[in-house]
Amino acid sequence: MTEAIHILIFIDWFSPGYKAGGPIRSIVHLCEQLPYRFSVVTSCFDHQSDQAYEGIQQGAWLQRGENIEVMYLNPKGVTNAFLKQVIKERNADKIYLNSMFSMPFSVNPMKVAKKLGLSHRIILAPRGMLKAGALSIKSKKKKTFLFTSKILGWHKGISWHATNEDEAEEIRKVFGKDCKILIAPNLPSSPKAKLALAPKKEGELNLVSIARVSREKNLLGGLKYLTLLQQEVNWWIYGVKQDQAYLEEMVNLAKDFPKVKLHFEGDIAPEKMPQALKKGHFFYSPTLGENYGHAIVEALVYGLPVIISDNTPWRNLEESKAGWDLNLNKLYFVPVLQFCSSLDETSYQEWRSGAHLLGSTIASDETAINANKVLFSS
Repeated sequence: MTEAIHILIFIDWFSPGYKAGGPIRSIVHLCEQLPYRFSVVTSCFDHQSDQAYEGIQQGAWLQRGENIEVMYLNPKGVTNAFLKQVIKERNADKIYLNSMFSMPFSVNPMKVAKKLGLSHRIILAPRGMLKAGALSIKSKKKKTFLFTSKILGWHKGISWHATNEDEAEEIRKVFGKDCKILIAPNLPSSPKAKLALAPKKEGELNLVSIARVSREKNLLGGLKYLTLLQQEVNWWIYGVKQDQAYLEEMVNLAKDFPKVKLHFEGDIAPEKMPQALKKGHFFYSPTLGENYGHAIVEALVYGLPVIISDNTPWRNLEESKAGWDLNLNKLYFVPVLQFCSSLDETSYQEWRSGAHLLGSTIASDETAINANKVLFSS
């Protein structure tokens, strides 16, 4: 039963897009799992694409689910006059902005809504963009924006959505301790059965990552750890090849280490993720920072143990035999990778069971649903 609350969402990319990864999944799951009415304003292009979605009418409200209407637009045509018209026409209870720095789908909607006297309805989700690792990319431009926004008070009077206490602290660090911050975790997909995998052999190590090839994901750092192993490693990487120079750095390094076999598979649609995960014994993510990490949770839900950095919300994994969350240092990563290679099928199944149990627990957590209901009813 859909409740009376109406939420207007501005987001750079939305389904059927998938190339932007986690942010899209976050909002899709939000719309699918909360009993509210959603109006979503988004781009008619997928991430890093100049081809509009086929068969989708632009500039009209399209029914995309029982409680979801979506308007697809060319971002270049999103004027302040248009934003004013949409915000007034929808007259939503909450205006949700799913980005920190996007001009057409965050900054400008926020300014227009504030001019309409609707600061109290605005919720801004920075989606990990205030993490130190994220701010270090194009840092001058981002620092200039943040400085200007604070001087001009662009964010004054709005509410913030943090997915955990760490992200709440990141918001306070940049915008001050008096920010109104509501904490609600991202919503995962529903529980799944364990994937059927080929038996694990001792001395064998297959890794899979689902991540954009970009500096934020630190894939080159993860490759450097692999070059220190004596064992042969296969590493499948699924994701948009966003940074070609970074990709070439990885390829050139791997040439000197023939035991490390890289497989760059390109972007992948969500429905094909199980087939991708089946190639790995472990999910590998040496990321500089994730405010959630949908692919990490998806791996756990399917019973694939994870080897990740400690720059995500998923901590103390080893206690659950679900994987490892490690400091970004070869002294931590290399021994774990060697241990994972040494596992035989019997030992490996213990870690698979631990991962699946933790993933199922996360996917069935009613407190996450309730926290998100509070987010939009406060």
